Amino acid sequence: MPQHAVLTAVGPDKPGLVNSISKFILDCGGNIEDSRMAVLGGEFAMLILVSGEAPAVERVLTGASQAGEAAGLSILAKRTQGGASGRGTIPYALDAYSMDHPGIVQRVSRFLAERGINVRALDTRLTHAPITGQPLFSLHATLDVPSGVKVAELRRALEQIGAEENIDLELKPAN
Repeated sequence: MPQHAVLTAVGPDKPGLVNSISKFILDCGGNIEDSRMAVLGGEFAMLILVSGEAPAVERVLTGASQAGEAAGLSILAKRTQGGASGRGTIPYALDAYSMDHPGIVQRVSRFLAERGINVRALDTRLTHAPITGQPLFSLHATLDVPSGVKVAELRRALEQIGAEENIDLELKPAN
């Protein structure tokens, strides 16, 4: 039965980082099942779910720190469970757009947490309007909404937050 590990890595961005870490995982006999990678402020960050037979996962766990050092990354590796999560939930996508101001992520995440809604993925981005240069904020999230939550009520409550914070929020079934 396959086992799983999660690796998180961060360090100065440079070409070849994905190659270095993916080669390390492959050389250990592991498989990358899921990953998120991004450059933020000049730092490269990775979050990787690795699967494999017990000896392969053990090699990944014991060698991750050294592989990270060789690539110039700080790596944290830990065992985790694989497989499906989000049972008894319905996947929804939440998109938010607004003029940037502090507290948007916290307000939305507090609202979701209070209702037992899990955030499966969350991406935010700050861009600038073409003519005015005004900072524009966008948030895109994938949510696990418990099947007992009334979606119409959820949408109305999100509309209220939108009105209070001047945020355009849209909740729709996830693809």
